[in-house]
Amino acid sequence: MQRKKCSKCDSALAKARIQSSPGTVGVNKTPSRVLNNNHHYSELIPYVCSSCGYVDFYIEEPGKFV
Repeated sequence: MQRKKCSKCDSALAKARIQSSPGTVGVNKTPSRVLNNNHHYSELIPYVCSSCGYVDFYIEEPGKFV
């Protein structure tokens, strides 16, 4: 796994979670009524820079968007 670096200050990013109910945020390549059962769905994960506070988002499974 490649370490993610902050695009603003080049420091290391730390994987985080958005706290909400039900607790996940995701993206979908194609619209669907049922998000997480779609084969083009992947959870959206925030990565936080502890140096400058910048947040970048990455999908957990980028191969689903090929």
